[in-house]
Amino acid sequence: MGALRDSSRLNLGPAGLGTGVEKLAIEHVPDRDRHGRVLSQFTLWLGANLTIADFALGAYFLGLPLDYVLVAVLVGNALAGIMLGLMASMGPTFGYPQMMISRAVFGRAGNLPFAVANWVSTVGWFTVNTILGGLALKLAFGVPFDAGALALVVVQALVALYGHDIIHGLEVAMSVVLAAMFAVVTAVAFSLYPSRAASIEPTYGAFNGYLFAFIVAVVFSYLMSWSPYASDYSRYLREGASRARITLLVLAGGVLASVWVEVIGFGIYVDSCTPACNANMIAGLAQVSGGYAAFALLAIVLGAVAANALNIYTNSLSALVVYGKSKRQTAVVVAAAAGFLLALVGAQNFQGFYENFLITLDYWITPWIGVMLAAFYLRGVRSGVERAGVAWRAIGSYVIGLAASVPFMNLTSYGIPYEGPVASALQGADVSYFASFAVAIVAYLLLVRTPKRGSDAAAGASV
Repeated sequence: MGALRDSSRLNLGPAGLGTGVEKLAIEHVPDRDRHGRVLSQFTLWLGANLTIADFALGAYFLGLPLDYVLVAVLVGNALAGIMLGLMASMGPTFGYPQMMISRAVFGRAGNLPFAVANWVSTVGWFTVNTILGGLALKLAFGVPFDAGALALVVVQALVALYGHDIIHGLEVAMSVVLAAMFAVVTAVAFSLYPSRAASIEPTYGAFNGYLFAFIVAVVFSYLMSWSPYASDYSRYLREGASRARITLLVLAGGVLASVWVEVIGFGIYVDSCTPACNANMIAGLAQVSGGYAAFALLAIVLGAVAANALNIYTNSLSALVVYGKSKRQTAVVVAAAAGFLLALVGAQNFQGFYENFLITLDYWITPWIGVMLAAFYLRGVRSGVERAGVAWRAIGSYVIGLAASVPFMNLTSYGIPYEGPVASALQGADVSYFASFAVAIVAYLLLVRTPKRGSDAAAGASV
């Protein structure tokens, strides 16, 4: 596997922070190269979620009073944060990135569709953040969108080229800098909120079950969508690191950042809302911030860098899981080029692009998470990432979960005239992701027996 090497090649600095280019890609991290503190999981997911994509979600919350928005945002993020934390806790045990761990459950060949889907997802998120960052640079400093987007892509790609430890160091810094900057933006966002909320009361409304479920869906989708990345940033921790602590710290960092920034985004949207309530989020932030506009928009730009460092790094790892003969650095460059080109196109219709992209993520990821959690925590899968073939029962569990969610789907937002009977009964609310997650877990437990301790059956590919 090429896992064993001289530990000096990692070029570790004080406190285990790497100062050189990461040498490992998707190989196993041997014991002598394990380093870092569990607390790094908090700062990483805090910094990575004090971002513009979270901020932009606020535009989708209009129609509910603030108290209901807060409940929906808390519920959606808490559910997603638990999933993310449980996935991150697999990293120290396996010592592999998340998509390599997925091979242990689905088999090398069976895992390929998920690795490809994650490559697409990470390019999509990279594009989303590049669009928002480019728009913020244009408004703040007059930089043409294409030039600003290109500059962001280059910076983010350089961080990803250096790899794991530099990303952790960046997120520590961003967790402090962005927290301070967003504290200022928070004060600005809610300085006008009471009067503006009252002025749009006819469109603001009271409780709406469909809208509440929709808000839960989109915020859940955002934080949950990090789950196929999770172990990429915990795999260097020592093998005996506490899973409970990792789960709680990931949950705390991700939920704190996401709830905070999403609520700020909602406040900014209400403050800048026209009578038709069609304000652009970035332009709305500049408008509300007044003399602090450049400062507020700079927070948006830095947030893009913080999130996209993870997006493009994980993208390169997923590319190697699909095609192992490539080099990580080559995969980073390919993803950067693809993301830049997509940003130039996607910026023309960002709102529709973002909403459809977010909801689409739910469909493939949540049943995959269900199978992964059932395999690791309930069936004791701890090895088998190099096992060839397809774990048909694991794949079957995934397919059953996905199929069972179809009656819960509402695809009308994609222009597809389908609203499942359950979604229809829920006034159009699409909660299919929760159905697919739960059914996939049950299906896996029914189809896959508990592997013998120490046996390769633990890979899940033989059952």
